[in-house]
Amino acid sequence: MKNMRIPLIIAWGIAVIGIVFGSLFDLSISTAIASPTNGFALTVSAILPTIGFAGVAAMGGGFIAFIVKGKYKTFLKVLFGLMAAVCFGISIYYPAGEYFGINGFYGAAPEWVGYLIVIIPEAAAGFGGYLLFKDCENENMWIIFVIIAGILVIALLGAVTGLKSLMHRPRYRLISANANVTFHNWWEPCKNYKDLMELYDLPKDNFKSYPSGHTAEVSILFVAATFFPLANKKYTKYQLPAFIAAGVLTLFVAIARILAAAHFLSDVSWGATIMLTLSLIANEVVMKIKPLALK
Repeated sequence: MKNMRIPLIIAWGIAVIGIVFGSLFDLSISTAIASPTNGFALTVSAILPTIGFAGVAAMGGGFIAFIVKGKYKTFLKVLFGLMAAVCFGISIYYPAGEYFGINGFYGAAPEWVGYLIVIIPEAAAGFGGYLLFKDCENENMWIIFVIIAGILVIALLGAVTGLKSLMHRPRYRLISANANVTFHNWWEPCKNYKDLMELYDLPKDNFKSYPSGHTAEVSILFVAATFFPLANKKYTKYQLPAFIAAGVLTLFVAIARILAAAHFLSDVSWGATIMLTLSLIANEVVMKIKPLALK
C-alpha cells in the first residue's frame, strides 16, 4: 500500500532518532526523570499492552468472521478456527501478567487477577474484529493475517525476547538501587549478570532492559493500522488517523516505561523500531503481490 509507505518511514525515522539520542543520553535522561515508584507510569505500563494486544484479539474475531461469513473450503475454516483460538489465547495471556507482575503493581494482588481484568476488553476487541471483517471484500485477507502473525512472531518472540536473552542489559531501577551494578549501553552485553543475580539475590527480569517489550507490544497497533484496511475500501479513510493514534499510544507507553525506571530511551526506541522495520518490509512485499490487493 503506497499510501502507508511515507507514514511508516516517518514513524520509523522518529524511532531511529530515539535510538541515536538514547545512545548518547540514556543514563542522564533516566537519572533526571525515572522512578520505580511512579504510579502514573506503572498504570500506563499495565494497561497499554492490553490495548496493543487488542489488535491480535481483533484478528481472532476476523478469523471467526471468515468462518461464519466467508466462502472458504472446510480445511481452511478449520485452520481459521485454530488461528482464532491462538489469537485470543495470546491476547489474554501476555497482557494479563503486566498488571501485578514485576513490571506492574507487583504484590498488590495475585497475578491471576490480571487475567480477569484482561478477558473483558480482549473479548470486546475480538467482537469488534468480527464486525470489522464480516463484510470483508478481500478473499485473501486471511493470508495477510498470516503475514501479520509472522511479523509478530519474529518481532516479539524472535527479536525482542532473543535480544533480551543475549544482552541482559540491567534496568535503571536496579542500577539506581545497587551501586555495584553498572550502566551498560544497549550494544554492551552484561556478561556477569549471573554472578550479580547470585550475589545480590536478584530476579532475572532486572536484566531485561533492552529492548522494550511493552513498546513493541503497543506497536502492534501500527501493524493493524497498516494492514487491516485491506479488508474493505470504506476503511481506507480511517487508516491514517488510526496510524497516528497508534503512534500517540506507542509514544505514551515509551515515556511511561522510562519514567517507571524499567527502560532507557534507546530500549523503547528499539522496541518500536523492530516492529516498524518489519511492518515497512511487509508493506513493500504485500504491495507487490497483486492477489493480496483489495479489488
